[in-house]
Amino acid sequence: MQIVVQLEAGTARLFQQRREEAAANELAQVLAQSGLALQALHPGSSDPVLSGFFHIDVQDQDIAARVIERLLQVGGVEAAYLKPRDEAP
Repeated sequence: MQIVVQLEAGTARLFQQRREEAAANELAQVLAQSGLALQALHPGSSDPVLSGFFHIDVQDQDIAARVIERLLQVGGVEAAYLKPRDEAP
C-alpha cells in the first residue's frame, strides 16, 4: 500500500537536496517519527511538476491514515492520499 505525496516545488527541491530548511525539516521529522521513508515517484526527473511527487510504502491502512493526517499539516505538502489498489481493466 502506498501513500502518494505532492510537495510544493521549493519544498521538493530542498527535501531532495537534504537541506535544513523549515518545511523540509518538518517533513523529515514527521517521517522519522513514523519510521517511514519518502521516495521519489519519478526519480531523476527534471520536470518541475513530476519532481514534486513522492511515495511512502506503508503496511497498514490505519498507519496510512495517521501519516496522511500529519503530512497534510506540514507546510510545503500540497497533497497526500492513499493510492487506490491496482485493478485489472
